[in-house]
Order: sequence, then C-alpha cells, then structure tokens
Amino acid sequence: MKLGFISNQITSAIIQGTSIVWFPVPKFDSSSIFARLLDEDGGEFSIVVKKESQIKQYYEHPLVLTTEVYTEKGMIKITDLLPLGETVIIRKVESEVPFSVVFKPFFRYALYRPIILKDRFINSKGRDCVAFLYSWDGKVKREGPFTWKFSEGKGFLVANYSTDVEHGALSERGKNLRLDFEKPFEKTIKYWESFEVKSSIYEDLYKSSVFVLLGSIYSPSGASIAAPTTSLPEVVGGSRNWDYRFAWVRDSSITAEALINAGFIVEARRIINFLLSLINFTSKPFYYPLYTIEGTIPPPEVKLMWLSGYKNSKPVRIGNAASKQIQLDVEGFFLNALYKYFEKTGDIVYVKEVFDKVEYIADWVSENWLLKDSGIWEDRGEPRHYTHSKIMMWVALDRAGKLAEHIGKEDRWRESRESLRKWILENCVTNGYFARFAGSEDVDSSILSAPLYGFVNERDMLFLNTLSKIEKELKVGNFVKRYKTDFMGEAKHPFLLTTLWLARVYVRLGRIEEAKNIISNIEEIAGNLKLIGEHADVEKKEFTGNFPQVFVHAEIINLVKELEGNKNNVT
Repeated sequence: MKLGFISNQITSAIIQGTSIVWFPVPKFDSSSIFARLLDEDGGEFSIVVKKESQIKQYYEHPLVLTTEVYTEKGMIKITDLLPLGETVIIRKVESEVPFSVVFKPFFRYALYRPIILKDRFINSKGRDCVAFLYSWDGKVKREGPFTWKFSEGKGFLVANYSTDVEHGALSERGKNLRLDFEKPFEKTIKYWESFEVKSSIYEDLYKSSVFVLLGSIYSPSGASIAAPTTSLPEVVGGSRNWDYRFAWVRDSSITAEALINAGFIVEARRIINFLLSLINFTSKPFYYPLYTIEGTIPPPEVKLMWLSGYKNSKPVRIGNAASKQIQLDVEGFFLNALYKYFEKTGDIVYVKEVFDKVEYIADWVSENWLLKDSGIWEDRGEPRHYTHSKIMMWVALDRAGKLAEHIGKEDRWRESRESLRKWILENCVTNGYFARFAGSEDVDSSILSAPLYGFVNERDMLFLNTLSKIEKELKVGNFVKRYKTDFMGEAKHPFLLTTLWLARVYVRLGRIEEAKNIISNIEEIAGNLKLIGEHADVEKKEFTGNFPQVFVHAEIINLVKELEGNKNNVT
C-alpha cells in the first residue's frame, strides 16, 4: 500500500502516485469528492505523463508530499499540500514535459455526477461545488469535460471546494477577491516546519509519526481521528472494512499520551480538553466509544453498495456500528492520558478544575465494573467479561486515586480497586496465564498492555506465562495477531498496535534487540514515506487496513522514547 498522506488539520487527502485518490470535504469525516481509492470510477485529480520510467516520493516538508516523475524527455515535480484554513488542494508543478490533468470530482462518495459550468463542477443533488483553478506560465488546452492538456512549464493546479455555488473562488463574490496561491503554499510549509521534532534513533520514522499525529487533529475542536480513510480492508477481498474517520476515546487518549511523551503538551491538552467535553453525568461517562470530530453523536453505519471497494473489497462502509457497543476500557485510557499530562506538567490547577469529571468516572467504574462489554476489539458477538477491559477499569480507578491524592483529596476508590483486582485474578486467569475473557482458554495480545499501564510487573510470573503463550500462539515473525478468531472468523494478519506493545514489553525486560527488530521490520515495510497501517501482511510485506493508522504511529513514538531512555544495549 504505497500511499501518501497530507493534512491541514481540517481535512486530509490520500495520494497514490501522481493522483489524489481520496479527499473528503469539508472535513475529515465528510463525503468525498475524489474516491478512486475505493472505486476506479470514484473521482480523481490526476497528473498523467507519457512513458513514465521512474517515480520518487518524499516529504521535503512535513505533511507536504513531493512526487518526482522521470520520463525519456524530462521530469516533472509535483508538490502537494492542503493550505491552512481552506478546503482546497494546491499542487505546485514544475515540468520539463507536457502532461495531462484528469480533474473528475464526484459527490456523495461518487454517487452523484456533477453539472459542469466551465471550470466549475456543481453537485447535481445539492449546492456544493468544486472549481478547477490553475496558474500556468505555459499553454493550456481543455480536451474534454474532465481533461486538460498542459505544456511544459510551472505553476499551480488547484481544487477549490465550497459548500455553496455562491461561495467558491469562481462565484460572483470570489471574482472580486484576488487569488494568491504562492502565499498559502509558503505559509503552510512554514507552519509545519515550526514544529521541532528530534530523536536520536529511528529519526525519520519518529518524525513521520509525530506529524501523522499532528495531522490527525481536527483543529476547530481538538479531536483526533483514528485514521483518515474508510474501508481499506484488513484482508484484501474481505469484508472487514470499517470507517475510522472518528474520534475514538481510546485512540485519542493513546495519541495524547504519545504527544506528551514527544513534548507537544499544548496539542495533547487540546485532545484531552475535547475528551473532557464529552463526559456526561447521566450514565456511562463516555456514553459512546467514539464521537464525530465535532463531538456529536456518531452516525449510523451504512454500506455504500455502488462502490466496488479497494481492490474489490466490499462493502464500503461509512459510519461505525461500534458506536452501539459498551466498551469499558476507554475511561481507563483517558484517565491515564490525563495523569500523564499532570505528571509532565504538574498542572494542579487544571486537575482541580476538571476533578468533578475524574470523580464521576471513578465512581461510575467502581459501581459498574461487573458489566460485560464488547472489548477493545469491538467484537460484534456476545458481550463478555474481557480481561483487558477489566484491567483498564482498574487503571481508571488507580489514576483517579493518584490524582485525588495530588490535589489533597482522599483516594476513596482503593477498596473498589482491590476488589476488582481480586476478581480479575480469580476469574480471568487460566492455567497460570491471563485469558482473553473470564472462562476462556484463549489468549489475547491486548494483555501485553497490562505492565505498560501498571496493572502487573512485566517480570511477574503470571504475566511472563501470558507473554510466553502469546509468543507461542499469536506471533507471526516478529509481529503478533490480536487473537486467533472472532465473530467474523480467523484474524489473518498481525496487528501493529499490540506488536508495538510487545516491543515495549521487550524493552522493559531487557530484550532490546528483539524490540529493535520489531521497529526495524515495521520501518522496512513503511518505505521511504514512513507511513504505517493497522495490520501487516507479513508475506507480502505490506500494510492492510485503514491508513495511516494513528495509534500505531503513537506507539512508535512511545517505543522510541522507551528505547532512548533505556540503558541496556544488549539482550
């Protein structure tokens, strides 16, 4: 999966070769106008040259993708970015050869074809539109409704989206305002370059990971999306295809923790503030496991039957039915992130301001930890007493207690916390290891997080037995699967979140070379763009699932920081 990713913290685009193949507007979770990623006839913004011999892609600047195409008669350089504050793609092109442009915007995930008025493409079932703009120092000729021919030269090609025909650059209003493509291009590059990212090891992968996290933030609210795509399959040709363009409490908390570890406290606090705004006092603190990027109730899951899917992987879905589930681990992930923020900053005023919500979370967890749930993997089968969920509920009570003591209050959840720990040890342990859920004999790699979140020491024999069983039954090469099977059958490919948890466990056990092998293997698959997906197809050495996957990049940051801080350099 060789794809590029660009973002302006409002929306994002996915680039395949010289084509923009995914562009939802006006926001990350909106419908697309370019969706060739999910259907060959899904709409695209492509630059086409004859007799292409070689293509190189790299990030000359963070979240600004440069593509160089070499031909027999010369080269073309394309620099793509999303300018700050706009629902616009700007493509800076410098070309020694003639080329063609295919500009084919379709609306509502390619369901609606446009009405074409000169260089404007208007939604035939709405009022939004896209204008194709260009500033070119050579010759330009339109060859068809969606195609143009450009001579050699340099300039800008622009997709300008507006929610109403009276708002866009070619509207009556827009005609009275002069357009400048150079300035937003320069200002956007300057903005991304202003973030100082430093690492002594795995520098390129670490830097890429930080910018994926920053690019995942929806700036107007502070929400962090789980991934910028929908329905990229876990297994090509299969039906495990989900929409990840939402703010999961779990994923967002992991992202906030990684940003804190990377030194980006302000950005992490924005995510934490967003999550705090979602806590209600009527029922479960986070009533939904995921929210829209604006903090509203998530939409229903819908199948888009008119799209063929990525490499014919059907169905394409928008929305996510996991919103209907009870997931009991999310409050623990959140309170851990909040505690990490306090540890890093000592911001006692902030903790006091939000402590009503901390107390409510801990009170609710202490009263409801015997509920069953769907677990971290959002299993759509029967709810169970998942071990990982119970552990993270313990984490919620632990972090609430620690925060209480730091601000001079009583840790009044100690008894509940000990009762929960005792229940886990009596009900979720089978034959000397942590089982996937109470009563099960299966193992689950989510338990690898138990020492990372302080539930158990990594050298405790109970955990070491669990680790050994995970290595024996779930490890594929240097990677691990989540589990053997679920409600949809076999889990075919290893999961990179838990693989990186395994690497962090190895660091803590002094098995440094094994941890390095994991990150090196991931980096090898990531190629020169250093972007990482959700799963790894070990045989084909490529990523599967939605892309790039934000919490995987977050765990890359956490792992690199642990490796940097570790004094052991031998196994």
